[in-house]
Amino acid sequence: MKKILIVCGIIFSFSTIEASEVSEWFEKESSQFLEIINNNEGTESENYERYKYFVNKNFAVKSIAYGLIGENIINKSSKSELSIYLSAFTDYLIKTIYKLANTSTSSLITLIDVDVKDNIYIIKSEISDRKTSANLYWKVIDTGSSYKIIDVIVENTSYFVTKKSEFNKILRKNRGSLEALTKEIRKI
Repeated sequence: MKKILIVCGIIFSFSTIEASEVSEWFEKESSQFLEIINNNEGTESENYERYKYFVNKNFAVKSIAYGLIGENIINKSSKSELSIYLSAFTDYLIKTIYKLANTSTSSLITLIDVDVKDNIYIIKSEISDRKTSANLYWKVIDTGSSYKIIDVIVENTSYFVTKKSEFNKILRKNRGSLEALTKEIRKI
């Protein structure tokens, strides 16, 4: 019994340390994100480059992109097709975040809680401006060298689930053509 209590204590201590580390990472990165959002001095091109850097640094872009199309499409596509799709998806994700963030002014992101489930950190936060607020959940993984965002859930709507549904419609309509999907997301 004593051994079980010691093991449970060690596990609890380890997960508390991990939650603390991911909290520190989140506070730092969300502050940098807010600096980009609230920067009115840079040109549109300079600000877009800042978003690009932020997304590439903090999002598991390849994992998200491949998760949205599924294993069957990945297996039947060439490396070249996958590379072109990944590049188009990366641009699409950057543009999506850029457009969403540019509709916001003087925002504040507040960390509320961190939970760990199946090695995925679920960070509950709130984003607010002077008039409104929204709950945001960030699904984050530890890659060993950094933390990466794999999904953002805004007011109970998952970016990943929404995009997977949209991408599957495009793929079904075009008989599983990754090239057609890539062309569609480039239009946006």
